[in-house]
Amino acid sequence: MNIAPYPKRVTAILNKWHTGAVTAQDCMACSSSCCSHGGFAILENVLAIFELYERGELKREDYRFPEGLCFRDFVRTYFDVFWCPTGRWPWRKQIAVFHMKSLSSDGQLISIPPVGESYYETRNALFGENPWLNKGCVFLSKRVEEWPSDDKDATRRCILHHPASATHLTQKPIDCVFFVCTEPREPKVPTGDVSADWHRALAVSYPNSVERFLALVEETPARQEDGAATAPTNP
Repeated sequence: MNIAPYPKRVTAILNKWHTGAVTAQDCMACSSSCCSHGGFAILENVLAIFELYERGELKREDYRFPEGLCFRDFVRTYFDVFWCPTGRWPWRKQIAVFHMKSLSSDGQLISIPPVGESYYETRNALFGENPWLNKGCVFLSKRVEEWPSDDKDATRRCILHHPASATHLTQKPIDCVFFVCTEPREPKVPTGDVSADWHRALAVSYPNSVERFLALVEETPARQEDGAATAPTNP
């Protein structure tokens, strides 16, 4: 893929959010299970991930990605897709966000149902009440054996990581690039305003993602849920 630098608006938010946080070296040396609760990808990330898949370069130790999926089926298999509205009328924009699915303890993909106040609250409730279920994002190199505890395995990694992902748009989900810790194993949690600014920056910097995605999968637009934090679709 041809990687491009993040737009200035995105870079400014990333730089501000990462100020005073742990280093990339800290992350690489960490054995935390934080990737059991992955961020989200945007359409540009997903297209790059699909390129890896088509080239046969999407591999992990304990799960085989089946061959021959078209783009639509690949997305349906590995992501939960939502429309995220940002801003207020008449400047309102929405962006398609792609949440990576997790693998269960028996190797099944876990889809988070579109219920509750938000995707994150639903996911946290599901995994919090069933800690045996979640073994980590499907794009980890191998499963998290002791989630939510630390299994001390620092060899586990994101198979989508790219050396330039901190400054350039790559296959690594952009919200996972945003994610950072204040201290090792101490995630920095954004406020509602920070999250809103982040989503808005992505919607403005990578416009028309909903329409572009629907064109790729030949779907008609879903009705936008006014006032909702996220509006789910079923591609």
